[in-house]
Amino acid sequence: MARPRTPLLDRQRIVEAAMRLVDDSGDLTIPALAGTLRVSPSALYHHVAGRAEIVAMMRQELVRQIGDEHVWDLPWDQALAAWAHAYRDAFAAHPGIVRLLATAPLSEPFMHAIYERAVAVLEQAGFAPDQVMGVITALESFLLGSALDLAAPPVMVDAVTTETTPRLAAALAAVPADRGRADQAFEIGLRAMIAGYRELLGG
Repeated sequence: MARPRTPLLDRQRIVEAAMRLVDDSGDLTIPALAGTLRVSPSALYHHVAGRAEIVAMMRQELVRQIGDEHVWDLPWDQALAAWAHAYRDAFAAHPGIVRLLATAPLSEPFMHAIYERAVAVLEQAGFAPDQVMGVITALESFLLGSALDLAAPPVMVDAVTTETTPRLAAALAAVPADRGRADQAFEIGLRAMIAGYRELLGG
């Protein structure tokens, strides 16, 4: 029998299958991933060292989707805003991955390089060394929540009546429908955070 021209298993297939699995189940195990790929768990170890490396590969794939590293050439506030939009959209496309990546340590050199750029931009803008990681972490926490909100149902508060909660009913009626609700909340929150960072910098 002739050998296949393309390998049955490679790192790209593994990471794509892992992302689909986590999107569907919210978790990643080697047996489950092997089942998704219809191979034995031992076959995966010919290509990856283990679960931690697969998580790193998933993170690298999302970073690739986030895109242009030259965003950090912009002024700090524009850089944070541009990064926030790309970051949110990438994670919103894979909401199941949010919990997994948000709780996995950042041990990959490519992630260290990205954060090195971000820290340099913020320090050059005038943020104190003891403020920089707080600025980054607070923004990331907001972005991860916003990504989950984008994947949530358009209506998150239902069964509201004007008789019992008229102010809430009126506020909900003023909110855009469909994705517009999450987009509006994200833009308001992002503007507020960057305005707060400007005040922190000025102080």
